[in-house]
Amino acid sequence: MKKGFPYLVLATLLFLGQFGFGFGLTGFSSLKPTGLVFLAYSPYWFQYYRGNNWTHVAKDLELIKMMGFDGVRIHYEYVVNLGLVEPLLDYTQRLGLKVIWATHATYWNVKFPTRDFPNETIVQSYKAELQAIAGNSSRYPHVLYVSVFYPIPFPAVANITYEECMRRVNSAEFNNAMRNIVAYVKSFGVKCAVESEGIPWDFPVQFVENADGYFIQPFSTRWDDIDAQHIIRYAAYFEKSGKKVFIGEYGFRMWRPAHHWDFGMVSCEATKAMLIKQYFDFASSSKFEIITYFAMYDGDGGWGLVNDDGTLRLSGWSASEWLHNREKALEEKKWQTYMTVGVIVEAAAIITLATITALHYRKLKALQKAKCTN
Repeated sequence: MKKGFPYLVLATLLFLGQFGFGFGLTGFSSLKPTGLVFLAYSPYWFQYYRGNNWTHVAKDLELIKMMGFDGVRIHYEYVVNLGLVEPLLDYTQRLGLKVIWATHATYWNVKFPTRDFPNETIVQSYKAELQAIAGNSSRYPHVLYVSVFYPIPFPAVANITYEECMRRVNSAEFNNAMRNIVAYVKSFGVKCAVESEGIPWDFPVQFVENADGYFIQPFSTRWDDIDAQHIIRYAAYFEKSGKKVFIGEYGFRMWRPAHHWDFGMVSCEATKAMLIKQYFDFASSSKFEIITYFAMYDGDGGWGLVNDDGTLRLSGWSASEWLHNREKALEEKKWQTYMTVGVIVEAAAIITLATITALHYRKLKALQKAKCTN
């Protein structure tokens, strides 16, 4: 061993100790949130339907990023016809927002009657839009999933009986079409999940074996309450598939359309603001890898975190505060990791120094003794 080698080791340890071993342990100390938090957003219904344009959409995406969300869940209605797929993908990538596409074969009974799924017209129209979305998304690694909804023909909307609804959902034709659509999305190299709007014990659906996961919509069934047990029970149904389960939609509202039943209902904005933090706390601690708040604006109920003029409601401020506090906590943990590793490395340096000193002391004593003997 060369004489200078121990000193080189010592110098290296001391240097790394001063910097918390940060360069050597970047992956270890770059802590990440336990769950990614998304905000649901519809470019068409929230902006273009109101007569606005891309400029307003871009500002919305910037606001979503400023609020602290990890990503945006884009409801895909009309984005292909409007030529928005590429601009949305490009701008979200530049902003650092992850993307999930929420898609439905009939535009939620707007473009086609959902009870007619899976006729050839609906399936081919759907695939044409999925080709544009999945095909373009395959070039953007920040796109996590394309979500394909079970097009359940709910009796109150489709004007059919519950029994007829369930016959359609359980038919081989329906489920073969679902598997075929999922396979089509995945053929572009993009992950595809399946999503159900119906409470699974009221509207049970068959699992789609080739899906990469399931998104659920466990909206609270109790006023002014996150209804945590409902979320757990809802997730448990789809966990039986053996696939990952994520929260695709969940939110709170103070008013609802007449044809909706009372889900996600709260009595006031202050309660909504409080429950959002409770929901984020619960969902992130329950190890959901993806959780979503529905939605940025009101849409078909008073879900929104943001007013039509782009200002945050109390609930919007509450959500943003939780997200930014989470970021601060992660930064603190990261620096604690740096400091802990730094202390360990410096302790190792001190031990090394003491060892080298002891060895040199022994050598020096041996030399002195040899000289005295001579």
